[in-house]
Amino acid sequence: MIYYELLLKYYNVLPNDVKEVKGGWSAKAYRVDARKTAYFLKVYDKAKPSIQPWIKRIDSYIHVLGWLSKTPELQGQIVEPIPSVNGSYKVETDDNVFLLFAYVHGNTVGEKGLSCSQVVELAGIFARLHSFGENIPCDTSKLHEDISLSFCDKLKCYLDEIHDQDVLYRLMLPEVDMIRLAILETVKLRNTVRLNVKSLVLCHTDAHYNNVIQSDRLVLVDWEDLRLAPAEADLFMYALNPHWKAFWNAYSTIRSDFHINADLMRFYLIKRRLEDIWYYVSRVLFDVPTEDEVFRICGRLRSAFSETQQLLFDEHSLDFGTDGKI
Repeated sequence: MIYYELLLKYYNVLPNDVKEVKGGWSAKAYRVDARKTAYFLKVYDKAKPSIQPWIKRIDSYIHVLGWLSKTPELQGQIVEPIPSVNGSYKVETDDNVFLLFAYVHGNTVGEKGLSCSQVVELAGIFARLHSFGENIPCDTSKLHEDISLSFCDKLKCYLDEIHDQDVLYRLMLPEVDMIRLAILETVKLRNTVRLNVKSLVLCHTDAHYNNVIQSDRLVLVDWEDLRLAPAEADLFMYALNPHWKAFWNAYSTIRSDFHINADLMRFYLIKRRLEDIWYYVSRVLFDVPTEDEVFRICGRLRSAFSETQQLLFDEHSLDFGTDGKI
């Protein structure tokens, strides 16, 4: 039966049932029921080129996540990784890489979005997370945020070489000039704003609604992008949320000495859209997806185009002031 022997051998977990559940883009996901305990198993396919960066990062962040999940400040509100019998969190076979987590009972916020009270709770999680930086009893040397923007170079090369045999040709062609402009803006903000930032904190950097689970309390999951970065690398995710004022008030109550850099927020807002665009394009180009997967990817690309367009050309500039207004 699927993964039963692996779970017993490497994690000393004897499953009653292993059932596939909805996962993210990077890995398949399974719920593991074992007596009175439930686990969440992530399975990374080593054969997929677009998954390789996620696999390579595991050793950089997983022990930091293990430490964070046991801190009094965050215990119970971030997912807890389970070590294998040899003390390592990662288990690797010829075909796959496995990570096991404590199962979080509840549902992702998903399409419903966050209520005002949930936004306030999440802001508290972020504020406590951001109290940790490089001075923790874990190796953080490989967690510094990559600001080389290599994905921008790859995306530019793709735009230079796009042709009518490309599956994405009709979808991408009308957006080429807009994407090039977004790349220029992102590089400019990196060079003029991001490079001057000195204070870095631990950030989730991918806390969208599907990575927030409502259990007894809110729980943040999927920490594959855990980084040392400016706090704005997390805050931008909720900058356009209708409850931003409540979010900012709750956050700044805990971190009263922190002030938002509006240009840095803009950098992360545009950068994230470009990262998403390149990721979706690379999925189509390199992973040989099914027709259904291509359909889903095209839908996400359309959304990313629309959001990027709005960020670049909306005449109402964003103002992330200490009064919480946009």
